[in-house]
Amino acid sequence: MSKWTDKFPKSEITGKITNTTVEFAMEFGSHLGTDSYTERNNKNVVDISKLTTSQLRKFFGEVKRQQMNGYNETDFVLLKPKLAYAVGRSKGRSKITDFYDVMSLAIDLVKSETNFKNFIKFFEAIVAYHKAAEEKKNINN
Repeated sequence: MSKWTDKFPKSEITGKITNTTVEFAMEFGSHLGTDSYTERNNKNVVDISKLTTSQLRKFFGEVKRQQMNGYNETDFVLLKPKLAYAVGRSKGRSKITDFYDVMSLAIDLVKSETNFKNFIKFFEAIVAYHKAAEEKKNINN
C-alpha cells in the first residue's frame, strides 16, 4: 500500500461525499498533475513521471461511458484490468501507479448504484484538481 491508499477516505465511497473527499481529491489530483521528480530509494535513483492528461482522460472517458449506460457491476470491476494495462504500458515508475492504487481501492468499495455515483463524484474531483495543477504549472512557466 502507498501513502495515498492509507489516506484515502474509504467511507466517502460507501457513505456520502463530504469535505474530506474534496480535500483528498485536491491533494491527490494536484500530486498526479505536477511535474516529474526524482526519488532516492535504497541507493537507487528513480525518475517518477506525472500522470498525463491523456492517461487520465482515457480512464475517465470509460467511467463516463459506464455512467451513461447505468451501473453494471461486471463492467465496472473490469476497469481494474484496464488500469493495470495502463500501468504496464508506462515506462519506468510513474504516478499512474499511485492512481492505480487509489482507484483500485475505490473500485473495490463500489457495491451499489449509490457507491457508483459517489465514485464518479470522487473521480470528477480528482480530474478537476489534476487539471488545475497542470494549468498552474503552465501559468508559472
